Amino acid sequence: MDALEAQAEEICRRLAIDDPAFVEIEAKRRVIPEDFDEIRSHLMKRKGVRHEKSAFFFDQFLDTPDMAIFKKGASMRLRYKKNGERVYLQYKGPGFRSKGILYRSEFSTERLRDVIMEESHHDIVHFSKTSVKRILEDHSTPAMWRALRRHLGPGVIGRITAAPLLCIYQKEKFEVGGGRVYLEPSLDRLFAFHVGKKAPHPLSTFCEFEVEIKAADNDLERKLKNLDKLEEFTQELAKKFHLPPEPLDKYHRSASFFLKEGR
Repeated sequence: MDALEAQAEEICRRLAIDDPAFVEIEAKRRVIPEDFDEIRSHLMKRKGVRHEKSAFFFDQFLDTPDMAIFKKGASMRLRYKKNGERVYLQYKGPGFRSKGILYRSEFSTERLRDVIMEESHHDIVHFSKTSVKRILEDHSTPAMWRALRRHLGPGVIGRITAAPLLCIYQKEKFEVGGGRVYLEPSLDRLFAFHVGKKAPHPLSTFCEFEVEIKAADNDLERKLKNLDKLEEFTQELAKKFHLPPEPLDKYHRSASFFLKEGR
């Protein structure tokens, strides 16, 4: 076993997953809202950086009534694309940081056809035909289901009935490099709503910059071999703008504005 293979195996062990293809590696930085447009303009002009798309979509974060997923350091969300016509359930397991880089597991179902955005007088999205537990049972891949049971346990999975946070995204997505390994920087402006029991929904806004390293076939060893590219790109941008490291993922940062457990 060579060094890269051993490193990949250790990462999977720490993330409690079997398949290295589900490991996400990224650097996350906070962005001063006033700098958002300037950073976007800089990236649009920077040589070797291709603007892939501008997108608006929203996530509904799911949890148990007592916030067990939040407390375990994981996150689960319904992602609504194409004005709510395309819905996916995504899960990110508890991660760890090393030298300013975040490592975590990431899983997604195929498109969900029983969950749609509906007009309602009391909330934004509700489950009219199915439950979160049934979605997980019917649509999770074997790898996702194993991770859920290891990270959360059957008791938590069966109690995922709350939707405490809604996040609306303005995302500017870029690509650096090409071939079998490349970087995917993104500049995000988020509008986070706390869905309270009695409404109204308090609002917070914040901006982030993140750079994820991607590889063909999600090859973890290839990602690890090219980590220097991710670090160099992030550091170069941080020299031009005030971009302090972001220790929290989007769910936990959003929750920290509204929930006592997140403070």
